Amino acid sequence: MKNILIHIPHSSYYIPQEYKELFYLSETALFEEQLKMTDSFTDELFDIKSVERLICPVSRLVCDVERFRNKSEEIMTKQGMWVCYTKTSDKNLLKKVDENHEKEILVKYYDKHHFEFEQIVSKKLIESNQCLIIDAHSFASKPLPYELDSAINRPDICIGTDDFHTPKWLSKCLYDYFVTFGYKTFINSPFSGSIVPLSYYRKNKNVISVMIEINRSLYMDEKLGQKNDNYEKIKSDIFNLFKIMNTNNF
Repeated sequence: MKNILIHIPHSSYYIPQEYKELFYLSETALFEEQLKMTDSFTDELFDIKSVERLICPVSRLVCDVERFRNKSEEIMTKQGMWVCYTKTSDKNLLKKVDENHEKEILVKYYDKHHFEFEQIVSKKLIESNQCLIIDAHSFASKPLPYELDSAINRPDICIGTDDFHTPKWLSKCLYDYFVTFGYKTFINSPFSGSIVPLSYYRKNKNVISVMIEINRSLYMDEKLGQKNDNYEKIKSDIFNLFKIMNTNNF
């Protein structure tokens, strides 16, 4: 599976000490916010041997690498959730952010991450003439106040697609796989899209990307942040998916 890259942007809880003083929240409230916003355990669920991964090392509350770098292009800027978040999931103040802080975060984390992202994808294009990006996420079982899709009827699995970079055969294969295993599966609901390096975005169809979002209630206690009894089954089903992908030369 040399042509596959698993991108995991939101699994980390790590907040460097020098940034903790910027948060308005108490230590307890900050942890509760991280429980709501972190894609907990996705780095473990999508730990597939022989598949290269790119994982953001810091919490998305420090730097969200999935946002567009240009504020005006990012729809979540209006929610206070651009690269540097200023608002919490319930739309209250999160942390102090000024222009100098934004520049520091962009250089220190965002640009570094996206440079590595582009390098990996470029290498796979040279080696295999194709790169398949699996954008790995999870989501809260109940809509959070900041979310644009507030529908209560949430699936077990959400497949996020991009009109240019996600072939219909791929989204159908993933949809069929999860449905076969008994998961209620939606496409582009409650979340849509899938990440691609900006240098290839809407330019190169050999860069294929699809997002897999897992309902957190399937594998963890969302209030305690602990794995539940179903965790191993979810992990096994994800592993089996990649095994099938390898067999069918995705």
